[in-house]
Amino acid sequence: MFDDYDYKNTSTRIKLKFIQKRDEPMYPWEIAGFLNKLNTVYYKFELLNSICSAIEHGIPPEDIFIFDHSLPLYKRYSQMNLLSEPNAAKTFYPIGMPIPLIPSKYIYEFNCFYKAFHTINSTLRKTHVQPFRTQTVASAFEALQTEGLTAAEDYIINLAIARADKSYENAVKRGEKKNKPDPGIFEKSLEKYRKNKEYIFSSLDIILTLSDDQKSTIISPTHKGDKRLKSMLSEFFTSFDTTTRPLVCARIGNNNIRILGRSLVNKEEQNGLELKEIKRNSPLGAIIEGGAALYQAINQEKRAKELHELEKKKKEEEIKLIQTQIHGEELKNFETEIKIAQTLQTIEATTDINAIRKIPDSPMKRQIEKAYSTEYAHAGRVLTEQGLTLQRNSISINTNA
Repeated sequence: MFDDYDYKNTSTRIKLKFIQKRDEPMYPWEIAGFLNKLNTVYYKFELLNSICSAIEHGIPPEDIFIFDHSLPLYKRYSQMNLLSEPNAAKTFYPIGMPIPLIPSKYIYEFNCFYKAFHTINSTLRKTHVQPFRTQTVASAFEALQTEGLTAAEDYIINLAIARADKSYENAVKRGEKKNKPDPGIFEKSLEKYRKNKEYIFSSLDIILTLSDDQKSTIISPTHKGDKRLKSMLSEFFTSFDTTTRPLVCARIGNNNIRILGRSLVNKEEQNGLELKEIKRNSPLGAIIEGGAALYQAINQEKRAKELHELEKKKKEEEIKLIQTQIHGEELKNFETEIKIAQTLQTIEATTDINAIRKIPDSPMKRQIEKAYSTEYAHAGRVLTEQGLTLQRNSISINTNA
């Protein structure tokens, strides 16, 4: 059964130090803002790596999905790992609507199921009836799995009618004045939802007939037509980019959901980003530790290539020339980074940071590559906006954590 952490080499930990460039005090909120932004970039690299690893190891892209709202920052999710689908449906309901990596019937039925449940629950509130608890989501989702979306809608409506009738009967027993609910109000409340549902699935039918070239044309920034199709083909990545702490999951095995990148949402895991030390005396210094994705988050891929070129040039007959071009301390930093790059190359085979290279070319792969590029750009801004710089000689790698 697929587990993205089987491919992350969690024994490897990278530690590094950031130093403030400006000799002026930083407010606590500035420090917190820097740490939150760095954690977001780190988390998104972990997620992109996990998505690519899942696809590489046989998980269909149609079964990978994201939610359109961010996970609450301070809420503990001790069970965010492997969940049964009904339990996952109950757990995820407060977070948002599921959106597939590439458009798929199952995930859009899941999406519509949530919308129908939310609409009926809102109608219960409007009629002054106690709304459903999230536990009801699990039983209704089982109806979706066994009988389909229409049956699940009917199941929710019938539960709502029974709940409204019970509320009326209890009010009468208490001697309270209350209007008897009209059973048709719940069916009527779904009219707008049903039109939207029809629009979604008619668009999905069109998408399923498109070639890769046609999809690439539609999602192109310069393409002006087919706005609905463009939105559906890009919706996953739009949510990924705009959501601070996205929840990304994959359907695996028999009736199970795996939460990807769980160390960053499940606080019982010990593989996420950690603040090891922070000193507020001027200049401020912060020591951070994380997994292999931390190397991505400090934008080292291009740097590693430059170092590789430098290493090739460092032949004995050229060393004097290099030393005249590079100050001694900076040369030491280059040498340190070369050793770090070499160490990372030896562990790349046991991590998922290069899983993207093993995915066949497709519009989806190109969208993932664009998401990586976006996060590299975000990573660069995290440091420059806060006036912090990486102390390069502080980088250390522990492969026996």
